[in-house]
Parts: sequence; C-alpha cells; structure tokens
Amino acid sequence: MVGIPKSNRCTFCKLRKTKCDENWPTCGACARAGKVCSGARNNYKFVVNGCHNEAPTPKSSDEDDASICSGDSGQTQGSLSRRASPGGTIIVDMKEYTAAVGPGTFHRMRLTRPQRPRHANRSRPPPSLTPSPTPSPVMRPLDALAAKFIYCLEAASGTGNDLLIWGPSIRMIPQRLGSASPVLRHAVELVVTSWTNSQRDILSPETWLDLGLYTQALGSLQKALEEFEPDIGCDTIAAQALLQKIELIYDFERGANQERHAAGLTAVISGGGPWQVFSDLGLHLTFDSFYNMLQEDVRQGRESVFMYHDWTTAFKQIIDNSTIRPVLKAMYHLWVEMTVWPALVRLVRLLAQDPSDTMTAAELILRATPAIDYLERESETTLSSLMESGDIVEVENVLDSDMIPTCYQFRDIDTAKLFYTHAMYSIILRRTLQEATTVLEHYVPNIMKRCREYSRRIWMCYPWMRTQRPLAIEYTAALAFSYESANEEEREFCVRSLEDMEYFRRPPPIGRWIDATIMANVKGYTGRVPFIRTQDITIELCGLGCRC
Repeated sequence: MVGIPKSNRCTFCKLRKTKCDENWPTCGACARAGKVCSGARNNYKFVVNGCHNEAPTPKSSDEDDASICSGDSGQTQGSLSRRASPGGTIIVDMKEYTAAVGPGTFHRMRLTRPQRPRHANRSRPPPSLTPSPTPSPVMRPLDALAAKFIYCLEAASGTGNDLLIWGPSIRMIPQRLGSASPVLRHAVELVVTSWTNSQRDILSPETWLDLGLYTQALGSLQKALEEFEPDIGCDTIAAQALLQKIELIYDFERGANQERHAAGLTAVISGGGPWQVFSDLGLHLTFDSFYNMLQEDVRQGRESVFMYHDWTTAFKQIIDNSTIRPVLKAMYHLWVEMTVWPALVRLVRLLAQDPSDTMTAAELILRATPAIDYLERESETTLSSLMESGDIVEVENVLDSDMIPTCYQFRDIDTAKLFYTHAMYSIILRRTLQEATTVLEHYVPNIMKRCREYSRRIWMCYPWMRTQRPLAIEYTAALAFSYESANEEEREFCVRSLEDMEYFRRPPPIGRWIDATIMANVKGYTGRVPFIRTQDITIELCGLGCRC
C-alpha cells in the first residue's frame, strides 16, 4: 500500500502520544515543555508493497498498473525512463511534477510487466533487454545481531558510552556469535538492547535494562554452567563477564548477582587448570574480570585460587608470549601480582581478632612487601615510560584548579585503567601493611606519605575519567580508597566526584555517598571491619562493619 497519510503531530507530541494543537512553528506542548518543536510532519509516507519481488505471471499489464501521485502538481515534464526490477517487473517513470509550493518535485510511476505470447513456452521465458539484478542474500539472525553489536561498539567511540571501556575483550565477541550455544547470543542481545535504551533520552535509567532479555540471559547462563562443555567454555566466560558488567551499570535498583558471577568465572577459568591453552579472547576475558573475582574473594574471606605458584607462573608465561599491546601486558602482570590482596585482607582480619598475634603480623609483612616493591618498580619504569612517550600528559586542571592545579590526560582508557589501578593497589597494600606494623609497634612514617601521594594521583585522573561516564564505573573504587588520606576539603571533593561518576544511578548501589559508607567500604576491603550480609545502614553509621 502506498501513499498512507501520516499524522500532522510534531515529533514531541507523537512520542508522548498526545494531541498536538498544530500551532506551529512551536506548538503549545513544546512551548510548555521548553522543547524545540519539529513542526508539521510530511503529508505522506511510502512503503514497499511487495510487487517488485513477485514472479512473472501471464496476467494482463492493465491489472498490475499502479500510479503514485502526491501534492498539488504544477507543470508536467514528460515521460522519463524505464528500469527493470527483480522478478521482471518494469518500473516506468511516467511524468515529473513540480510542487505548487516549495522546491519539491514528484514522479508519477507505473509498474508493469512485459507482454508474453499467449502460446509461449513457460519453461523458457523470453530474454530481457535489461538483466535483472542478483537479489541480495538474506542476513542470518546471528549476523544481524553481530552487526548490531558492532554498531554499538563503533557508534559512541571516544565517549563515555564506548563499550570498549569494559575492556579489549568486547571487540572480539562478535566473531564468537556463530557458536551453536545460545548463552553468548542471549547475553549480547541484552547488551545491545540495554545500551540502545541508554542512548534514548526519553527513557529513564531505571528502564534501560530489559527484564525479559535479562531473565533469558540468566537462564541460558545457568544451563551452560550446569551442563558445562569445554568447547563453549569461552562463550560461557564471555556471557558471565557481560552480565556482570551489565548489572553493575544498568541493574542498580534490583541488586546484582556479583557473588554468583564471580564464583562462576572462577570455577570455569580454574577448571581448565593453570596450563590450559588460552585464546586471545580467553586471555582478555580472564583479566577483564579479574578485579571482580578478587573483590569477591575478599568479601568471602578466602584466598584467591590464582595466587599459587603454578597459576602465577602460567599466567606470566601466557602474557609474555602474547602479542597484545605493552600497556595491556603491564595491566595483566599487575593483576597477577595483586592476587595476594585477598590473602593480606584475611591476615588483617586475624590481627583484628587477636592484636597480640605477632606471627600473623610478620607473615603479613612477608607477603605484602614483595607486592609493594613490585608496584614501586612499575611506577619508576612502566608509568614513567608512558609519561615520557606522551601517553600520560599532565595539563592544567579547569575543574578544581584551587585544590588540584594540574590533572592527567590519557591516550586511551587502557592507559588510564593501568594508572589509577596501580595507585589504588599501592594504597590498599600499604593500609594492610600498616596494620602489621601497628601490632609490631614499628611505626613507618613513609606509609602515610605514600598513601597520600597515590591518592593525589587518583584525584588528578578525575577530570579525564569524568568524560568516560557512565561506563567507567570501576573508577569509583579508586576514588573511595583515596578518601582516607584526604583532608576535609579533599573529602568533599571525593564525595562530589563519586556522586558525579554515578549521576545516573538512583540510588547508588550502597546508598548515599557519605563519610560512614565510604569508610566502611575502605575498611572492609582492607580487612579492618567485617562484611555483614544486611542492608541496614546503621552498621556502617556505627562503624560495626560493611554491608554486602
């Protein structure tokens, strides 16, 4: 059907499904809402009626003629051209008309088929002077999904909605969508839908997550874990990583299944053993999810399965033999060294139970010192090299110039992640070391000084990281750990920055950012207060523990 009349409503009224008073150039609804009115819509729209793809039939051409005419016409400019369309139908451009108002022109078209002799052999149609073009192949659903996902990757490049902020593994996922398993396909469908919803200004953040697709993706993941097949292990890891990140960004009202996802990732990755063969995608997926796995180990009070010698040796060998970028190699080596974090927190908790346990304090110092020395070497080598090469540049700060005169600009998100993650763990490990030195009555003034220096590095990252909202949500962890070293003015800056980074989350996952909630999380992830399974905020206000 062609020439279907369209509504005269402006775009704003059409989206709201309300009547438009058509008082253009700005209708009443747009004027009251302070919107820019789109004005009247076009009078007609044209849709494909399917005639062009029909097979030739012996019907008379008079029965198949159709014409399109629109608007008040002016002078006729005569018959123009003939073109063949798929199926042998001839599209005849009969006449061209000039609109009475405006510069537009319109064509009167006619669809017809060539006449056949009445007794012609139907098995051998007469040759056409104009060959029909080869019909385009139909895109498979998986190819269409991959195309949509690639569009999402490229559409917001360099902005805070760039999906590559989640890690380099995201770029490799489309090539895995040909797998027979639905687990990755359903996760990608959820990512595409949620990301697309987040780009629509008319939708509130609470509606970005499609609950139907979310439930479907969780069901497919549970089935894949229960009936685990090594051939689709990479798909299962990718689906878990995507769901984990989706929940952190978009599922802030209903709560996240972070514990289950972290446990599932640890089980699938460790199930293959330390000397398993990692593909490039498997390597990136493993380390893109490493912080969440270590974080869950800390909450559960257990050591990381990846901290033992076989695993660290295997990981280092795989990283060194890979062809990934140097900045990613440095980032992945950092994660391998930080597998000691959950073990240090467990020792701090033991010291909290028995402050006179000097053996535990000595063990804590023995484990923390090599990791701290590694971070210092990385600061003097890798990070200094990035600054010399221009990948990290110190520039004038225009946001909080009184408190922080200069700030950092980064080449890309991978460089920024390496820089602020290095600073965050430099603070975490020194906080655990401080507990051991207190038990041994061995005061080390350098600990407090270095914590403040690395906290300042994190604050200097904020102006650039602010441009990576909303997907760079993991930076909030570094901001929280920097809070303890700050003075009163700097703490106000940290609270404002945390709220700004999570501007779209109503409410934030731990509630309102205040001194008590920030310090409860900082102390919880350094072992100084326990984690308690409750949503009662009074335990944090009273300093009794951290909610989880």
